[in-house]
Amino acid sequence: DQHRNLNGVGDRGSHRSSHQDHIRKDPYANLMLQREKDWVSKIQMMQLQSTDPYLDDFYYQNYFEKLEKLSAAEEMQGDGPKKERTKLITPQVAKLEHTYKPVQFEGSLGKLTVSSVNNPRKMIDAVVTSRSEDDETKEKQVRDKRRKTLFIIEKTYSLLLDVEDYERRYLLSLEEERPALMDERKHKICCMYDNLRGKLPGQERPSDDHFVQIMCIRKGKRMVARILPFLSTEQAADILMTTARNLPFLIKKDAQDEVLPCLLSPFSLLLYHLPPVTVTSLLQQLMNLPQSAAAPAPSNPHLSAVLQNKFGLSLLLVVLSRGEDLQSSDAASELAQSNPWTEVMFVATRELLRIPQTGLAKPISIPTNLVSLFSRYVDRQKLNLLETKLQLVQGIR
Repeated sequence: DQHRNLNGVGDRGSHRSSHQDHIRKDPYANLMLQREKDWVSKIQMMQLQSTDPYLDDFYYQNYFEKLEKLSAAEEMQGDGPKKERTKLITPQVAKLEHTYKPVQFEGSLGKLTVSSVNNPRKMIDAVVTSRSEDDETKEKQVRDKRRKTLFIIEKTYSLLLDVEDYERRYLLSLEEERPALMDERKHKICCMYDNLRGKLPGQERPSDDHFVQIMCIRKGKRMVARILPFLSTEQAADILMTTARNLPFLIKKDAQDEVLPCLLSPFSLLLYHLPPVTVTSLLQQLMNLPQSAAAPAPSNPHLSAVLQNKFGLSLLLVVLSRGEDLQSSDAASELAQSNPWTEVMFVATRELLRIPQTGLAKPISIPTNLVSLFSRYVDRQKLNLLETKLQLVQGIR
């Protein structure tokens, strides 16, 4: 009895302690309601929905297929009652073929749609305007032309950097290496000039269009200003004359950049190395003047564009100043006796007198010897008028 009593007490004590342990080990029991558990189960079952369970859950389906075959074999052998195995039933949904048509709102920007997980919103279609093949061909030509110009600028800049680095390389080189370096430098300078002018093989005079395309790009204009000091006088003069011929167009393309003034300094230095005949021709090109001092044209859009631009007017004044230096020089007395220069100056002063004060831009700088230049071609009254115009532009006498 004592043994039974002890066992009885021990059993009751063990049941009580195990119940307490169960409560202590599961502090989160009954936190979810049955409704919440069903909701989570429903979400999990929705994820199992499939139109082809065998394909979407291949290993699970094959596993139970083997178990069913094993159960069938045991039944045939009569080894005992059939074992019931709990199998997760994968819910199947009917496979419906339908074309999704998103909701569209007429008159809205793009195509707004109502989207869902199964039917995501489609990308907005870009509006394609109908263009003819000629328009596309022209656009492609313009695009290719600009790309080619940018490539030439980069290639020429690489040559320029090598030429600018020539002095350092020359000082560091050995005596026997220097002739080859000088030849290399001359070759690269010629390549830079050829890249700027775009002269084709067998072409007597290169077209201005290639150079103008380079000058329409801001980086190209700055590059030309850096290249000019390295070119020969003839090469640089050709660049200057081409600029003068196409200056109104270049001014129009430079309206936003305003980079053309960077060319004034190298052009001014170049002018003092040019012969009188070239200076005369340059003045004629710059002002788009006729060969003779005949009756002027009713209008001169080329000259008006030059005078209304800061760089254009500054370059014109520098050319006139160089002409005065040549006239007052004994070594260049041929210019004073040159009939073309005199005729061009007569037309130039007449055009400057005709241009109203409002048609003159503010120059970057004004030479000091222009009064003596104009005094050779106009009387005192007209000279005062020209002087007044320049004073109004410059602000000082």
